[in-house]
Amino acid sequence: MRLTDLSKHLALAGCLLIGSGTAWSYAIQAGKVVNDAGQAIQLRGVNWFGFETNTHVVHGLWARNWKDMITQMQAQGFNAVRLPFCPATLHGSAPPNSIDYGRNADLQGLSAIQVMDKVINELSARGMYVLLDHHTPDCQTISELWYTPSYSEQQWISDLTFVAQRYAGVPGVIGIDIKNEPHGAATWGTGNNATDWNRAAERAASAVLPLAPHWLIAVEGIGENPSCSSNSAHFWGGNLEPLECTPLNIPANRLLLAPHTYGPDVYVQSYFNASNFPSNMPAIWDQHFGRFAQAGHAVVLGEFGGKYGQGDARD
Repeated sequence: MRLTDLSKHLALAGCLLIGSGTAWSYAIQAGKVVNDAGQAIQLRGVNWFGFETNTHVVHGLWARNWKDMITQMQAQGFNAVRLPFCPATLHGSAPPNSIDYGRNADLQGLSAIQVMDKVINELSARGMYVLLDHHTPDCQTISELWYTPSYSEQQWISDLTFVAQRYAGVPGVIGIDIKNEPHGAATWGTGNNATDWNRAAERAASAVLPLAPHWLIAVEGIGENPSCSSNSAHFWGGNLEPLECTPLNIPANRLLLAPHTYGPDVYVQSYFNASNFPSNMPAIWDQHFGRFAQAGHAVVLGEFGGKYGQGDARD
């Protein structure tokens, strides 16, 4: 299972179905995502950025029709979209922009959240899966922690429950990635409630699951950690090693581990310059997150990718 990132490093309907009564659900069984019939789902996904920025709409609408882009995704074999958002997109504090309405006439006059509704429902109606993603608190910067001086934990929880209430009834929405790329000050298992990402993730799951009981809670790793962790240059959100010492108190059938990892196109970690690169990488990926798949967890790469031959040739 993987969600590849095509747009972060490349220039690249109808009414909500809430309360429809349709029976569907998603769960984790034996390390796999399964549907309500117990059938395993392979996620072949793409990140569609934009709702998490000051554009407040999926990127590309200045040059493309939004439905045409979904058609292209499907034609290339993708069946899932990780959809990042930020609080201002949810609450209408800023209008969507960078839209060519000549190409996207049906979006004219809609607020950012109304466009988000249309995109999510169109993806679902086409049989595609959606993983929502709380990406940036200020629509600009990926914060180290789940809160900032101007965005409290209470606001974070409130926004997570807002989207849970709004989209829990849309069949294609499989869950939510509760915080993009904890890093820096973020810790795991140190006993400090102000920085321990594992405890914050548990609080978030406890708030979301009563409202969306059939969703998956996607939890990323952190960066470096003072305990139960190697010092082998983790990407933001890519370090799940402390899970070995401090398990997450989130129902096992709801927990989707969602680390991020990249290659030298994004940042040249020391192991990319090793004499045995790239044969050294499987052991490094296993150390950072892969071993948890082997231990029975479901693990999805929430972001990976590069510049596809236009950057570091080793990528």
